[in-house]
Amino acid sequence: MPSLKRNFIGEKDLSRKIGSFKLAAEVVKSGNEETMQKMAQAVRMLADFAKDEYNLKNIAKLERSHMEDFANYLLEKVDGNEISTGHTANIISSLNSMFNYFYKDDLKLSAREYGLSRGKQFSGVDKSVSDDLHNKFVDFLMDKFTDSGDSRYEALRLQVELQRNAGLRFKESALFSGRELGRNGELSISKGTKGGQPRTFNATDKQKELISSIKVFRKESNFTKSLIPNNMSFKEWRHFAYYATKEFNNKNNTQYNFHGERHHYAQNRYKELMGHEPPVKGMDSKEIPVKEENSSEIEYQARMQISEELGHHRLDITSHYLGKG
Repeated sequence: MPSLKRNFIGEKDLSRKIGSFKLAAEVVKSGNEETMQKMAQAVRMLADFAKDEYNLKNIAKLERSHMEDFANYLLEKVDGNEISTGHTANIISSLNSMFNYFYKDDLKLSAREYGLSRGKQFSGVDKSVSDDLHNKFVDFLMDKFTDSGDSRYEALRLQVELQRNAGLRFKESALFSGRELGRNGELSISKGTKGGQPRTFNATDKQKELISSIKVFRKESNFTKSLIPNNMSFKEWRHFAYYATKEFNNKNNTQYNFHGERHHYAQNRYKELMGHEPPVKGMDSKEIPVKEENSSEIEYQARMQISEELGHHRLDITSHYLGKG
């Protein structure tokens, strides 16, 4: 059987146009230039990710876990409005064609499974992390911290709680220090935001309590900048975090991912503001306890507020978290 042995370095560097296009030309037998261009672009993105995150120099060394991390990487880009789900669907389709050609079926991804398929196909899928799964992952991190004494696990636990209870993105929560909470009770998020757009909202008592715990932890553990250890870069920290989820998922046969915590936050805020579950939870309009005359305007305002708190500033993106009203 054929095997893929092209290096990421030298003249066959797949992060470069010439290397990726040669590979695409080999795979796309039809010779369709548009299809080859899409595949070459997808290959370059994967090659860059593999080099930056894992220093992989040969595509033959890719493992399933690397592809799962790549899917989460794409999900972060979608969440930050850097690329669309239509784009990610094309990327995954192109890569799957390449892996199929080289008999690497174990590396293929499902765009639908990761919430990376086109538009409407994903709007009705609940991707939130349930209370049960969240608690299991938190317990896992606490046990790792207790058994090893490695403070990174406690830092990651606090980061996960930030995502779930404040709706922060992975990078935003990793770079969080606690100084973001002002004396006026406002929480100002600026580090790690997409497009450098800061956002401010009033902190709840629960969020204030969590932030207080973060400050205590950082002081006791000598994390002087954020929830990332002083001797680690953000890339190294993300790799550590992804590896922790991989270990947890393999042990428990689950599919935990950090992005699902933001989905939970959005859905919980919707319930607080609207008084009932969001459409993505299967709530039919007939089940809504009280149907107010101006319910459409009330829901519009609720969705806009949630969008602002998540750092999106767009109404349409809320369907990704809440389903369509």
